[in-house]
Amino acid sequence: MEFEYKKSLGQNFIYDLGFLRTLVKKLAVQPTDTVVEVGAGAGTLTQALAETGCQVFSVEIDKRLEPVLQKRLAPYSNVTLTFADATKHNFSNLPPFRLIANVPYYITTPLIMQFLALPNCRELNVLVASEVAERIVAPHGNALYGALSVSCQNQAECKILASVPRTMFTPQPKVDSAFVSLKKNGQPSDKFMEKLLKGVFAARRKTMLNALSSALNLDKNTVTQILTTAEIDLNLRPEQITPTQYVKICALSRKYC
Repeated sequence: MEFEYKKSLGQNFIYDLGFLRTLVKKLAVQPTDTVVEVGAGAGTLTQALAETGCQVFSVEIDKRLEPVLQKRLAPYSNVTLTFADATKHNFSNLPPFRLIANVPYYITTPLIMQFLALPNCRELNVLVASEVAERIVAPHGNALYGALSVSCQNQAECKILASVPRTMFTPQPKVDSAFVSLKKNGQPSDKFMEKLLKGVFAARRKTMLNALSSALNLDKNTVTQILTTAEIDLNLRPEQITPTQYVKICALSRKYC
């Protein structure tokens, strides 16, 4: 395929249809499933999904790919292709769906947060940079554990399904990738929690007493009361707090903000 790849759009495509069929098989996609794909690219993953008989709603931002995609996907009546910016697209009118996508690196975190917040999204299965995948599944106490880890683990069962070397992509990115699965548990997204996590992990070298005080602009006496009630040592660092403990901290902090 002769195509001028745009780095600004994070265009790194996988052309190995056999490899993508293996991934789709691992996800046990059923004909009764509704699947959303973000970033159709050359349409190889779209085709692998369509072959299962499921309903595929694929969103691609780059209109230049329309001739390629129309040709590849012509045999499949179960594919709906939309050219739009997925981060601004409305998916709320779809029936309960699974997200299965090779996500452009530059929108990985906002896209994950977007789909975690959608009640009709049952699970996220996304191909992301290896470090992002490791951050998602990182346990507390790990150097990669942060706001993304807590948000994902509070709302989903998170697991890395497969490693994908950079050599699988065209053009070849500078990092390896991983396919990660987030099976949602019904816990809703919480903007206050996101604000709290962003604030405390921005000060991850501070103690929780100081980090939480700074994140929520609360006096230290109030923060001491919150952490003591939650049975959390004031001198622990943000990365030492479990996702469950952050839920407690959030619930106790909310009434002061």
